[in-house]
Amino acid sequence: MPYVRQTSHLDRVRDLIAGRVVNPGIDAARLASSYRRALDDYRLDPASTTGPRILTGAELRAVQQSEENFLRSTGQCLPRLHAMVHEAGYCVILANAHGVTIDYAVDADQRKDFKKAGLYPGSCWSEDEEGTCGIASVLLDQEAITVHKTDHFRAAFTGLTCSAAPIFSPHGELIGVLDASALSSPDARDSQRLVNQLVRQGATLIEDGFFLKSYGHCCILLAHRNRHFVEVQPEMLIAVDEHGSVVAANRCARDVIAGLGTLPRPVGEVLEVRAERLFDARAGHNLLSLRVAGSSAWLHARVRAPLRQAGTRPRTGSAAAEAPETLAAVAYTPQEQAERTRIVNAMNVAKWRPLQAAAMLGLSRATLYRRIKHLKIVPPHRQ
Repeated sequence: MPYVRQTSHLDRVRDLIAGRVVNPGIDAARLASSYRRALDDYRLDPASTTGPRILTGAELRAVQQSEENFLRSTGQCLPRLHAMVHEAGYCVILANAHGVTIDYAVDADQRKDFKKAGLYPGSCWSEDEEGTCGIASVLLDQEAITVHKTDHFRAAFTGLTCSAAPIFSPHGELIGVLDASALSSPDARDSQRLVNQLVRQGATLIEDGFFLKSYGHCCILLAHRNRHFVEVQPEMLIAVDEHGSVVAANRCARDVIAGLGTLPRPVGEVLEVRAERLFDARAGHNLLSLRVAGSSAWLHARVRAPLRQAGTRPRTGSAAAEAPETLAAVAYTPQEQAERTRIVNAMNVAKWRPLQAAAMLGLSRATLYRRIKHLKIVPPHRQ
């Protein structure tokens, strides 16, 4: 059952778009923009009380198989986050970059209730299908958000509260969304601040797990600005290949060290250390103090030796388009091929952030997503 009357919810959607809502919250602009797209671009009905589309068992298994590396990287992050929030009535779900729920954690006695609400493996939460919701907002804006009760576009979901955060690949592409949702919660939006922060932290842990799995063929610097936290919770991950070049770094490292903006580059241009010292077998057993090149800042790190040979690493690279066999299976007109190349180039320049790429191409985000779907453009992390 909807949390509010359908007519009242429709009025609220219109009022928020028109700027007539009192104390709309810090995400009002994001919500209003999403409402407009749902109404104007997707022709969705905010009064709808039906749940989301749910894939068949075979369709879900195919999606999960395609996301196998991603799923394996999550480790115990979902059950651990669920252990923190389940007593407050939350489930935890993991969606892929298309908004499909590929994994979840929920109390067994609440599974049926969450399933009725659409919080279930195989449920589809893209904006063009369900309008404004936590997962759809993160997929489009690539920023964490809490979509609280009547913030949802469809009346069917106005009893839910959803806190969601993006998960990025080592190259900056959005690869998934972590979400904690409750069927009932206090009306005050501020009540969700702690859950929102826990979800952000969980998303970062999954990112780092995916990073470590993707770069098992490299030396990994596990670093922290405080030497006492290197062993407990390294905040920075920096991958150095067999040639002594930094080839990837996690978000925290890129934020802290300016020299990681353009990769690959020799490790000596980023940190005042010779690559040979990192490759030394003893480095993995000793705590290293490393000065950031060109600054007075220091990092403290341990080195994780490569877990496999470089030639056996999984395909997580930054190639511009799909594998040749994928392209060969699809016939494009010269105009479509030219458009496809323009979109792929723009997405690469924008590090696969749709908002920036759409601006470069002079398109709306909704149009860009439709063209990506039509032209079967696949992000590098899924190739």
